Amino acid sequence: MKFFGYCVLLLLAALLCEGQRPPALPFNINSFSQALRSKTNVPGGRSFTPNDIILRYYGKNSTVPTSYRFSEVNRLLADPTFDPKRPTVLFAHGYVELATDESVLRIVRAYVQRGGYNILVLDWSNMAFGNYLLVSLDVPVTGKKAGKALLKLLKGGLSLKGLHLVGHSLGAHLLSFAAKALAAKGFTVPRLTGLDPAYPGFYPPLLAAHMSSEDADFVDVIHTDGGGFGAPSSTGHADFWPNGGQAKQPGCLSFTVPLSNEDFCSHWRSWAFWAESVEGSQFMSRKCLDYDAFLRGQCHDAPSVSMGLGATSELRGNFYLRTATRTPYSLGIKGAE
Repeated sequence: MKFFGYCVLLLLAALLCEGQRPPALPFNINSFSQALRSKTNVPGGRSFTPNDIILRYYGKNSTVPTSYRFSEVNRLLADPTFDPKRPTVLFAHGYVELATDESVLRIVRAYVQRGGYNILVLDWSNMAFGNYLLVSLDVPVTGKKAGKALLKLLKGGLSLKGLHLVGHSLGAHLLSFAAKALAAKGFTVPRLTGLDPAYPGFYPPLLAAHMSSEDADFVDVIHTDGGGFGAPSSTGHADFWPNGGQAKQPGCLSFTVPLSNEDFCSHWRSWAFWAESVEGSQFMSRKCLDYDAFLRGQCHDAPSVSMGLGATSELRGNFYLRTATRTPYSLGIKGAE
């Protein structure tokens, strides 16, 4: 800890000597809470086995979930508030995240506000903590287990037509394996959405295969930290690159300490954009060669299309847009200009 303090002081001194204003350093007791989770193998009360993965169901107009382990997932079909004919969204969190973190709760609140969905959260936090390498190596197994659980629901009457899988970071790759498992049984997922799919170990696929356009009928991806924590290249049918799709996203600090919570700002922006789109905000974008061409106005003749929940299945290619620096992030049609 003393060494870390010395490094910060030396950095500030160097900046002052060059006549630069010291960057804001919003360090507090929670700044490294996310990184410290990598030192915890399993959250309290859970066991390191796919059989202990929990499916959380949020009933009609409720933010209080009912939990089902994979072995008892069929019980969900008997819940009086669960309508198998309604559209169903399954959200999977990322590495070292909990189902009670803001990334998950923000998504849940958005869908509850929108209404009309069965809202499921894949709580795989018992498998998502600890060494990143080991967690990533377990993603295929965990994803296949999730696929088997979904298969039980589909065979029990859940509508395949309305099934939408949405995953953030490692959760995106996990759900791609769930989709692969379902496809192997004859159930092709209609839509799979990746929110800044995890980069390290997946591009190239050294640890496991990354999500791709082959995993579902329509695969859309929102990139917000491309080449950092997120995928560096296109990986779906439609890839959206808000603000160029890389760090630092507008509103995120230009200087951050590696692996601090502030350092994840751009990576986390993807789920914030998604939540706003679920609530009804319009993130309009245009297909373009790259972000520089977009900023130069070379693609303004291309039609404007929605990023987020409103993205349509016929979209193909790379799409660019601008956002605001703080919530609400949507700029509407201005974001596509």
